[in-house]
Amino acid sequence: MLIMLTTFTNVSYASFPVTETQQTEITESVAVEVPAYREDNPIWGILSLTCTLLSLMLLPNPLAATIISLLGVIFGAIGFNKKLKGLAITGFILSFIIFLAAGFLTFLFLIYGEDPTKL
Repeated sequence: MLIMLTTFTNVSYASFPVTETQQTEITESVAVEVPAYREDNPIWGILSLTCTLLSLMLLPNPLAATIISLLGVIFGAIGFNKKLKGLAITGFILSFIIFLAAGFLTFLFLIYGEDPTKL
């Protein structure tokens, strides 16, 4: 079966005529528009809130939640410089709270070496 498939792909040809001469015209366009992006795009706030929600879901794994919530704090801090700050402030505050909680759980996990909720 394998020999038949490899032979078929190597031997099969197109069933339509192929012309050897082709003409290609290259045109140069002068009026190229660069896409304009808005400066008031709340992407940093959206990233911060996304990291906040992701760190909430990862809270049973405190080390991963600490890392993701730290990213949320960083993205929220970057979003402070933009015009639309609502999402960035919300994501920053919530990520910071989760960062403290997950950091404390990670600290307890590293100190005791086992699940701190079982102590």
